[in-house]
Amino acid sequence: MKGIRIALLGTAILLGTAVVARAQVVRGTIGDQGGRPRGGMQMNGIELTEMQKVKLDEIQRKYQPEMASLRDQMAGGGDRAELMKKAMALRERSAGEIRAILTADQQSVFDKNMAEQKARFEQMQRRAP
Repeated sequence: MKGIRIALLGTAILLGTAVVARAQVVRGTIGDQGGRPRGGMQMNGIELTEMQKVKLDEIQRKYQPEMASLRDQMAGGGDRAELMKKAMALRERSAGEIRAILTADQQSVFDKNMAEQKARFEQMQRRAP
């Protein structure tokens, strides 16, 4: 009986930890992302001012519902190729707005990061069946 209680307690702790971790991930999708740079890969190596962080959060919040909808459609078995095109177009629109809030030096790093991200995406597309 004691073993069952210990197992149940361990399961409860594990589930509680998972719920907290999930909440942190959801909150982290906009803003600081668990130690990762703000805004995903395109922000690597870019130090943002507080005002830029606020503007970046606004831009991300603006596009988040549409991006979430596209992810849901993909998960639901939608036309993956068409949905990927829409997602890329959405990323390009948001990237244009993000780039506009950056200084010239930050823009050059951002452009380099975006080119690397695009190359990785294209490489993944070539490998996909």
